Amino acid sequence: MDRKKLLLIDVRSPQEWSEGYLESAIRVEWHDISVAILSLAKTLDQPIVLYCRSGHRSGKAKMILESMGFTRVVNGGSLAETEEFLNSEY
Repeated sequence: MDRKKLLLIDVRSPQEWSEGYLESAIRVEWHDISVAILSLAKTLDQPIVLYCRSGHRSGKAKMILESMGFTRVVNGGSLAETEEFLNSEY
């Protein structure tokens, strides 16, 4: 994935976000992802990494995005797992 084009989305609650988040992440509630993504993603093949507390909500958001035609969506799991994934990819 091209780090410059990567869209990093945190689908946790405002409370969880206030406890810390990954640099360059954008917070979007998982159930609002289908509307929010229209103004965030430039193309259907833009790389997107989603994360939440456990990977459950980000998994739901991933399914929504894939049903909309997005092709490069990754469920990063938790904040820590996503940070590890991003560090290992780049």
